[in-house]
Parts: sequence; C-alpha cells; structure tokens
Amino acid sequence: MKTPFGWKAVSLWSVLLCVLYVSGCSPKLSTAEQVEEFTGAGLIASAIFEPNGLGGIGDRTGPYRVVPGDLLELHMPPILRIVTSGLSDSLGVDLNQRVQPYLSRVSESGNITIPIVGQIYVAGKTLAEIESMIIDAYYPKYVVYPPMVACDVAKYQSESKRVFTVMGLVNKPAAFPYPPDVRYNLMEALAFAGGLDMVADPRYLKIYRQDSTGQIVSATFGVGQGSLDKAYSVVIKPGDVIYVDHTLRTRINQFLADVLQIRVGADVRRTSSD
Repeated sequence: MKTPFGWKAVSLWSVLLCVLYVSGCSPKLSTAEQVEEFTGAGLIASAIFEPNGLGGIGDRTGPYRVVPGDLLELHMPPILRIVTSGLSDSLGVDLNQRVQPYLSRVSESGNITIPIVGQIYVAGKTLAEIESMIIDAYYPKYVVYPPMVACDVAKYQSESKRVFTVMGLVNKPAAFPYPPDVRYNLMEALAFAGGLDMVADPRYLKIYRQDSTGQIVSATFGVGQGSLDKAYSVVIKPGDVIYVDHTLRTRINQFLADVLQIRVGADVRRTSSD
C-alpha cells in the first residue's frame, strides 16, 4: 500500500524538524570573560547613608544600614513610653504586655524620635547598633535595668524601586520586590516566577542589567539539567531583567504539544460519536 503524498510531506517535515531540533540552533552561552564583565555591572549591596556628605548614598556589602525614609518598628517595654507622663490610659499603653511595637520613620536629617528621649541619629547604622543606642539612651538615666529593645525595618524607603523582573517562558512573569537585606540567585528568581514553562522546556535565558555608565549589558546562561549548579551561583541584582526567550527548540516543543492536543481532542470526539 502506497503512502499518500500528504503523509510523505509530513514525514519529511518531521525528519527536518528533528534534525533542526538536535542541531545547534540555540544561543551561545556567554564566555567566562563575558560573565565576569556582566557580574561586575550593576549594584547589589544595601544603600548606606554617608552623613559626612563625601560619598552621598553608596553601596556596600554587609548588614543592612537604615537610610532616611525607612520606617522602623521598635519593640520595647511599654513603661518606656509613659515613664514621665503617667498617662497610660490616654496613650493606649498596656502595661501587662512585655513589649509593644512603636513605629518611627527616619527623617531626612537621619533621626528618629523615641518616647521621653527625643531624637537620636540612626542613618547609616545597622539594626543592632540602633538597638544598642536606644538601650543606652534609656539606661541608666530613665530606668533601673537595661530594657529589652528589638528593631526591625517595617518598610524600606527604596522598597518600591528595588525589583527584578522575570519575563518570557515562565509560569508567572512579573516584577518582584528585592529587599535590601537579601540576595537572590537565578534559581530563586525563577522560583518567584513559578518556574520555567515545562511544555516549551527552555534551556537558555538572558539577563539584562545596567552598568555604572548607564549602558545595558547582558549575559546568556543555561538552565538545563547540566546547568543547574551554575544557575545557583548566578547572583541576581536589583533592576535585573531575566528574559527566557524562545529558541527553535522551544517553538518545536510548543508546536508538537499543540498538535498532540488537537489530535487527542479529535480522537476523543471520534470515540464519543462512535
């Protein structure tokens, strides 16, 4: 029995697609030198306020240091808020609680205001340093024993500006916040976006970032099974755009998935009609 010409054409196209699928129509990974240059671009460290005005706002590694505009949440004994006023009811202070939260925003001049003491300068300080400063401000001048004080950042001043974006062949493309006190790698960034599109099964992606001169630089990385270890070592920086683009391989994968879905749907309809 002779094969119809149409099926011969389909078979030839299938062979051609398979050849192209296996052959090298994929983007080239960035060389070690290109990756090194790419890694040196952009900023990753937390912003630090320089009170002497020499450096302005810079970037360094290490613990996060607060900047003007940060909203601090202080957890400290409620007695510290009324030790000189005696108006616990009007202040809404519950003396039965061991600690209570107290919010204070870092002013443009770098100060926060705490009860009784007034203003203290905190810009450029770590959270641990701020805790020690507050304890020293109360003890021994106002209290007999050193108070328990914990300091957290309730909202970062630059929180809305620090994001990374994941686009393309992922399940949940979007822009994601990048807090100043964390560091994400490539695999974590992809996890935020719901992981890679398993149907397309991409093996490569490109990351774009801005260097110190304002130029956009990029590097191409592998995300296949053999590249996962390297993906964990790629640090994502604030402002990065991760783009998982189509290759010939991913387009073929999606095409075959669509064809299979159509064929299965047709078989189901034929079976139900029989």
